[in-house]
Amino acid sequence: MVSKIGTLILVAGVAVVGVGEAAAGAGETLRLQPLIQEALAVNPEIRAEAKKWDAAKERPPQAGSLDDPMLSFEIENLPTNSFAFTQEDMTMKKLGLSQSFPFFGTLDLRSEVAHREANAIGHGYQDKRNEIVRRVKEAFYDLYAIDRSLEIVEKNRELLREFVKIAETKYSVGKGVQQDVLKAQVELSKLLDEQIRLEQSRQAAEARLNAILNRPSHTPLGRTEEVSKVELMMELKELQTRALENRPLLRGLQEEIERSKAANALARKRYFPDLTMSVGYAFREDSAMVRRSDFFSAGFAINIPLYFKTKQDRQVAETAALINSAREQYQAARNEVFSMVKGLTADIEKGRKLLDLLETGLIPQARLSLDSAVAGYQVGKVDFLTMLDNQITLFNFEKEYYRTMGEYQTSLAKLEWVVGLPGDVAKGPVH
Repeated sequence: MVSKIGTLILVAGVAVVGVGEAAAGAGETLRLQPLIQEALAVNPEIRAEAKKWDAAKERPPQAGSLDDPMLSFEIENLPTNSFAFTQEDMTMKKLGLSQSFPFFGTLDLRSEVAHREANAIGHGYQDKRNEIVRRVKEAFYDLYAIDRSLEIVEKNRELLREFVKIAETKYSVGKGVQQDVLKAQVELSKLLDEQIRLEQSRQAAEARLNAILNRPSHTPLGRTEEVSKVELMMELKELQTRALENRPLLRGLQEEIERSKAANALARKRYFPDLTMSVGYAFREDSAMVRRSDFFSAGFAINIPLYFKTKQDRQVAETAALINSAREQYQAARNEVFSMVKGLTADIEKGRKLLDLLETGLIPQARLSLDSAVAGYQVGKVDFLTMLDNQITLFNFEKEYYRTMGEYQTSLAKLEWVVGLPGDVAKGPVH
């Protein structure tokens, strides 16, 4: 009996430190990188941002083009007593063409405003892609922790069922007490409750991941692949510097600042008049007595910014305020990014230390304690409740290990998103 229990304990311990091999779900092994590639290809949020960026890239050529020329046709000096084109010398049919030319530099500034806006939208698109990668990783690591916890629960249920049999056997021959049997059965029921709770959590995580992948929410997902702990490669200051250089959100806000500056320069151009040039050709009809020649005309016109106090001044003030607003938004986002980087690096360091403690200290010690308790129980030196308590302790440490591993990897994924370097802030094998 001792060897049988020892074998069961060994089986339960195989789940620890990333070496579990039993399947937790139906279907093929769920691998992270293919999920990321699929999400980047099919996620509707990404595609919406891409189309928004495509639309924005069409605006700079429009903004930098001249207004359409105007073609006009007039009938001038037509006498109302006869409506005859030959009665009066000054009756004519006039065809005209005019073109407006904004003040020097206006078209370039219009184009720059649109170009900066398109750049900001493009950075928003890149940030959305990084966000989707983060969300895929978060859902995947949730599933990973749940899958390993379900395996641990099932193995501990098997072990507890054997404990119940042992307790019942001892009780039947008068060497045990009924309380041992009842206690083991209660713990077995707790594990069943834990399994139900974990399965419900897995369904929620599956639905969340399927939504990101643009799949039906009920699409089944297989058991997640094994995950190894990776190490953070950069110090806090380097991470913050990289965030300033690479985070699309911050780069997009910088483009908003430049767009506002260009809009302010454009508003100042409106103090100067635009030029409209025109040419015309008038056709006159000959009378029976007189041969009349046609007329040619040319001219120009400018607008007079007479109401600059209520228009141009206000436009300049408006765009100047928008510059300050964009700068404050950038500063607020920069502060938030720095704060998140610091918080996440602290979380990652805490998770790393806890994983090391569980992997090299608490779990091996708890397994040795359980082995010793089982051996002592078989010879009557350890009571059943002590053995059961050791088994529960090991179970909790194993669950804590995978919960911490999931949170650790999730914090890394969030840090990659905040810094704007997906897959580039940590090192180590991910199997």
